[in-house]
Amino acid sequence: MAVGRPSSPAPRRLALLAALPLALTCLAGTAQAAPHTSGDTSASVHATARAAAIQQKVETRYAAYEESRQRVEALSTQAARLTTNAEKAADTASQLREQVADEEGGLFHAIGDLVSPGESDLDRAAEAAADAESARQLSDMVQGKLADSIAQAEHDRQRYQAAQRKQERIEATWTARQVIAAAIHRSQLPAGYAVTDPAQDRRNHLALRAWERYLRQVGTAAVVPPPAEQLDEPGDLPTPLEPVRDAGYRPIHGVGQAQLPDGRRVTVLPAEAVRAVSEAFHRLGLSTVPGGVDATTYACGGLVANAWGTSMLTLPSDVTGQWQELHAVPRATLQVGDVVVLGGQRAGLDQTAVYVGLQRVIVVDPGTGTAGVQPLPARFLGVRRATLPASDKKTPEPPAGGTCSPAAPAPVVDGSGPLLIPLAAGSYRLSAGFGDGGHLWSSGEHTGQDLAASTGTPVLAAASGVVTIEHPDWAGNLVRIDHGGGVETWYAHLSRVDVTPGQSVGPGQQIGAVGNLGNTTGPHLHFEVRLDGSPVDPTQVLDLPEAPRATYTNGEVPETALCAATSDGVQLLRCDAAVAYRLMGAAFESDNGAPLCITDSYRSRAGQEKVHVLKPNMTATPGTSVHGWGLAVDLCGGIESFDTGEHTWMVAHGPAFGWHHPSWAEAGGSRPEPWHFEYGG
Repeated sequence: MAVGRPSSPAPRRLALLAALPLALTCLAGTAQAAPHTSGDTSASVHATARAAAIQQKVETRYAAYEESRQRVEALSTQAARLTTNAEKAADTASQLREQVADEEGGLFHAIGDLVSPGESDLDRAAEAAADAESARQLSDMVQGKLADSIAQAEHDRQRYQAAQRKQERIEATWTARQVIAAAIHRSQLPAGYAVTDPAQDRRNHLALRAWERYLRQVGTAAVVPPPAEQLDEPGDLPTPLEPVRDAGYRPIHGVGQAQLPDGRRVTVLPAEAVRAVSEAFHRLGLSTVPGGVDATTYACGGLVANAWGTSMLTLPSDVTGQWQELHAVPRATLQVGDVVVLGGQRAGLDQTAVYVGLQRVIVVDPGTGTAGVQPLPARFLGVRRATLPASDKKTPEPPAGGTCSPAAPAPVVDGSGPLLIPLAAGSYRLSAGFGDGGHLWSSGEHTGQDLAASTGTPVLAAASGVVTIEHPDWAGNLVRIDHGGGVETWYAHLSRVDVTPGQSVGPGQQIGAVGNLGNTTGPHLHFEVRLDGSPVDPTQVLDLPEAPRATYTNGEVPETALCAATSDGVQLLRCDAAVAYRLMGAAFESDNGAPLCITDSYRSRAGQEKVHVLKPNMTATPGTSVHGWGLAVDLCGGIESFDTGEHTWMVAHGPAFGWHHPSWAEAGGSRPEPWHFEYGG
């Protein structure tokens, strides 16, 4: 998943200081802040009051959302129980009806009951039928209430997030002292603070006071903490900030420093980090876990994701995701706000914690779910900086074991993708990528993937299809292949074309050679993948060894890694699975005379939870569904029944396109679902 801010310079969506002595100086607050003027004091008081009002609004809306979510859980349990009761009542009524209408004398026995005293079988059957109908009506009523509650919970969630966004917009207009006053107010210990251990209570208060002193120093420097994106590059910091340097005098990315009136310097953190650290302090000593999650989940990444989520940065919710997907930085450059990954190569992956300075972290007790300040362990696995763009470097797999074991991995997709790489292995290197900006492209954005290669290198068809040839100025020679299902591939700048218009080609067939014609800066193949005429990132479709696909948290796959599986854009899948689905759909329609019918595809985590509430016995636990990786579909149009020609076709032909019917979903499987198919390459 895309975590923090996207690594692209054009986003598609939404430290130890210079050295340890400097860190101690900045956070210990040995110098008092410069005296406030009356105007500054008034502004700070006003900011604090307004911050309190805004924060109260955010917390009120969060409480409403939490209440709605709990109501959904309660109704879900009730609905499941009533559904079971209704099914049992219906079974009882059915059995009594069969007994009354039994062909071997049941009818005569029932007539005899009519003239005999007492309750007859017919009476009991009628009562059972009435009971079954009442149970069904009650179940339907609760299911309706449940649906309404789910809608209300979603409405409350949106209101809560809107309040968060408004809070950030207002605070963006404040002066340095106003921002700092609000941050100090936000970091205060919560009303539910309940710490009885004197040593733990002392650690919490000492760390909080050090944080407050640091914030006041930033206010004294008259600097408003800037957004994270303005601190990415040490050589391009906003005035009056200067780079922070490590012990080797190398600049540290993600922070700056400002000069205090007495000549000392203070490190300036990004606005997002200031908010996250303050929020982490505000969660100290709570006897209940925010958000209703269990204590282990809160300890295993939940606290970090919860605190950073208030900055509108989406972090992975689990330790494994935070280890693998956040930007790794050297331990020697540890900054306040950094995510510290605890554990060791032998002990295994442990928790993540928020670094708060002075060799202290805020971490959660896995048994109680209570957050507290603890000393930074002498040894830990690594440091991650959430405010830097996701790194392109491959992070090693986390060691097994520890308090927080690695999450279940995404399914492995074996074999090649739905399209072949159009150049032979070893004959090319990747150059300009999809979405790159610049004056070289008329739209201002690159719509394909360039593969630099020598002139004359054979170019191969990515899949079977029908050829169209064009000669636009930008491409020189352009071959387009229509693969059906709205899938098309483009091959530009060719020095030679080896096919003719209207020709049918097969996968891997040579269609031309790499050239240097048109708008180029050297010989290369410009390769595009298009769905319904719109370009998509070829690296998300091809199995390129040089650009392996990123892994994401289940249910949190970003839009950039999802593509439309249907022309209306309603159904989404991971891009390689979407292309494979479309190619399969074209073959299905050709053989059966009707398009593939689909009811469900990618499910976000929220979508999984909603479906699981409605169908608890038919869906996977949220966060584990293959739908959450964009690699599963539920089909209709006859495929939803085992004994149809459409289902037989899918089972027989789907694997040729990478789509399989899992064994558990077969007629004799543990959970028969004829409609469910998964993409496996």
